[in-house]
Amino acid sequence: MANISLAKLKAMLKEETRPHLLDIDLSGLDLSGLDFSSVTCVKTNFNKTALVKTKFENAYLSGSSFREADLNSANFNEAKLEKADFSKANLLNASLSRATLTSAKFFRANLTEASFAFANLAGANLQGANLEAASFFGADLSNADLTQAKTDKATFSKAKLDGVIGYKP
Repeated sequence: MANISLAKLKAMLKEETRPHLLDIDLSGLDLSGLDFSSVTCVKTNFNKTALVKTKFENAYLSGSSFREADLNSANFNEAKLEKADFSKANLLNASLSRATLTSAKFFRANLTEASFAFANLAGANLQGANLEAASFFGADLSNADLTQAKTDKATFSKAKLDGVIGYKP
């Protein structure tokens, strides 16, 4: 359960100086459409949170958890998401272009039609993820685990696939 009020969070996001949220619990809230661009959210809990069309451009979200969150059409372009957990999250049509996702977890996540253009997914866990029609153009998937991932119509053009587990181009 969230340990900050929605009203307080919205006020913080409207401030000129972008807030730094450390170890905050935002689980279960409806934060759809909010703008977290350039915000620091280290180890923030977004589990089971509605984040439809939410912006996280250039945000620092390392170690944050988005387990079972609804991130339909969310924008994570150029975000820093090292070791973030998106297990069982819905990222349908999400944009994660140029995002840093090293060692991130996408276990059984829905990544249908998501864009990972030029993203760094080195060592990421994509086991059982739905990657149908996702774009990995120019992405670094070195040592990523795609075991049992659904890759129908996914594109890996110019992607770095050294040491990838569970996917054969």
